[in-house]
Amino acid sequence: MRRGDHRSYAAALVGAGAAALLLAGCVFQSTYNNMLQQQEAIESALRSEIAADQVKIDQLENGIRVRMSNDLLFREGGVELSEAGARALDKVVPQLNTSAYIVDVVGSTDNVPIGPGLADRYPTNWELAGARAAVVVRHLQAGGVDPTAMRAVSDGQYHPVASNDTAQGRADNRNVSLLLRPR
Repeated sequence: MRRGDHRSYAAALVGAGAAALLLAGCVFQSTYNNMLQQQEAIESALRSEIAADQVKIDQLENGIRVRMSNDLLFREGGVELSEAGARALDKVVPQLNTSAYIVDVVGSTDNVPIGPGLADRYPTNWELAGARAAVVVRHLQAGGVDPTAMRAVSDGQYHPVASNDTAQGRADNRNVSLLLRPR
């Protein structure tokens, strides 16, 4: 290559790099806008549950978290969905029914040992939280959400959102979160 050719080649590389960055910025902005629209749609669908402090929705750096209380989703001390829980999940199925998101369904518990009624089936909070996450995944799949876009995950008692020293803190820690991340 001649000396002038190196400068032209370098300028072409810099120009291509700048174009790629500009395009990536548009893609990131587009992804952000789509996520914001999804969050607004979920908030609208769950307005009454949010007002009742049964659902909290957070914008994360890489997605959206919809945290649903166990009091909403499950009968006390059980893993079967309550009617209110099934209705709340049904409200978000349309937003989850796109190919744009991967959904991690994460079950969490407080640190209280499993009671005698559940201990035979769920010896620890790991199993209980995982079972509750799996029940939610099965319900969403029955509603039409693509099962290849979902995972059931157990956080057990090990990622509390509040202190386990109070009844309210323990209640806050018993939840299932839907973590939506762009594909």
